[in-house]
Amino acid sequence: MTEDVALPRAVTVIARGMSIVAGLLLLGVILLTVADVVSRNARDRSIVGIVDIATMLLVAIAFLGLASAEADGRHVVVELFESRFGPRTRLVLSVIRTVLLIALALLLTWGLSEVLLSAIERGETTNDILRLPTWPAKLVLLASFAMFFVVAVWKELLTFMALRTERRGDNR
Repeated sequence: MTEDVALPRAVTVIARGMSIVAGLLLLGVILLTVADVVSRNARDRSIVGIVDIATMLLVAIAFLGLASAEADGRHVVVELFESRFGPRTRLVLSVIRTVLLIALALLLTWGLSEVLLSAIERGETTNDILRLPTWPAKLVLLASFAMFFVVAVWKELLTFMALRTERRGDNR
């Protein structure tokens, strides 16, 4: 059912943009890793702070693709189970999913906001040589989860409306 719903262009563009940024960051991690290996072999020393930099980039990469994956349906979906039910049961399940998504979105967004503000206030940094600030990675997490939930809730609301239309058609 989720493939029948279309998201607004702006939401899709933002989600895909975040996915492209994740891809570019992945390319950056690859280049940094190659440079570090070359440095270790050629100079017998690693690039200073490479572990901190790679860790922060990997956090961003892992979460920036969430919204795009949800928008495109490239995640694990259990529609086989739900497709066995009638329109009314699927409608009820859609409402339950929407409520749970909104509750989870509010909880995670609030929690991640608190963690981000705390990191900024305390001037939190990584523990390695470079002592990089951690707030940019935490900001990426917050933005990624927020965008994921916008896409997920929007898709579920569109699915709900499609199911409601289908159910009305069955009742005629």
